[in-house]
Amino acid sequence: DIPNQQQFFKRHVAPRLKEAERRRSFVIISDAFRYEAAEELTRELNGKYRFEAQLGSQLGVLPSYTTLGMAALLPHEKLAYKPNGDVLVDSHPMASLEQRSQILDSVEGLAVKADDLLEMKKEEGRAFIKDKRLIYIYHNAIDATGDSASTEGHTFEAVRRAVNDLASVVTYVINNLNGHHVLVTADHGFLFTESPPGEPDKSSLQDKPPGTVKAKQRFLLGQNLGDHDSVWHGTTAITANAEGDMEFWIPKGTNRFHFMGGARFVHGGAMLQEIVVPVVTVRHRKEKGAGATMTKQVTVHVLGTSHKITTSRHRFEMIQMEPVSDRVKPITLKVAVYDGNDPVTNIESVRFESSSNNIEERKKSVTLVLQAKEYDKKAKYRLVLRDAETGVEQESVDVIIDRAFTDDF
Repeated sequence: DIPNQQQFFKRHVAPRLKEAERRRSFVIISDAFRYEAAEELTRELNGKYRFEAQLGSQLGVLPSYTTLGMAALLPHEKLAYKPNGDVLVDSHPMASLEQRSQILDSVEGLAVKADDLLEMKKEEGRAFIKDKRLIYIYHNAIDATGDSASTEGHTFEAVRRAVNDLASVVTYVINNLNGHHVLVTADHGFLFTESPPGEPDKSSLQDKPPGTVKAKQRFLLGQNLGDHDSVWHGTTAITANAEGDMEFWIPKGTNRFHFMGGARFVHGGAMLQEIVVPVVTVRHRKEKGAGATMTKQVTVHVLGTSHKITTSRHRFEMIQMEPVSDRVKPITLKVAVYDGNDPVTNIESVRFESSSNNIEERKKSVTLVLQAKEYDKKAKYRLVLRDAETGVEQESVDVIIDRAFTDDF
């Protein structure tokens, strides 16, 4: 199951702080940092000496907009809405950096802007965080560019800049602040179109309903909104575990509310590009000895979020996350679908050895053939990738086998 964004602190941060009294964690939050951009950041960090980065995900809150997403990432027991649409974290306002610092103070933490932190020299930075165990670092390149009609056309450049910025922040934290555990995440993702939206992209809704307190292209908030055929109607109590009676409308699909004007860069709705929020975990790998050259094998992930086999032959796609280099070595994996410890398909060997910087050239596929027997569509089977040399499991994903007909074996 994909964890919810409002569980971020309890799932990713609190356990580490509880492990030891002087453990310190750094959380970097980049506004509108989409999952695909985080994938690029992960590759870049894994190519750096002494860095090990892993990419995960979480399901963002709805509506997928900045204030609610930022609130969900803070340590809290409860979120709530004021009647005017302001979000409260444990009854405290959280809109400003200072207010977030006050909330973080309860767990020996503080909040700082990424630009301000990077301006600090090493000793200044260490003094700044000396008595703190948790540092939330806020970065804003993508949303700041995309949310303005005059600059939204530069969104792609902003994404590239964000990846570079975040790599710099991670490097600063690990090298200057002795950070050993860094998390990079986001409040939400975004949708972007090359050209301005036309009539087919606009919701049929003619006007905001009574009770609306906040309205944007991809969502509106309010009380007693009722229903409409062109929207999804929900409550933040369900989608963000927020107290109160705040409701929302989001247009179906990728549509926009036309009464708010058109925009190429939007967020707030329920498309995967908006609500699949990345969580990159970066660790500092210690040197094994003076002058030692640390190497690692390439990381391989299975593409796709849902895997269902309906015929006797099924193709899976995999991706090599980083190119082979002096410090990143190739790997051969044995791939098969398992029922417990028993394979139910052929076992294929696939070698990942691409040195290309083009991620498309690092994709590989494998076709597996099911054994001729009955399968339980309610059972959980697993696609397993094992190191061919050591037998160690490198990746495992759940697979459903639902074969209505069995005569094609």
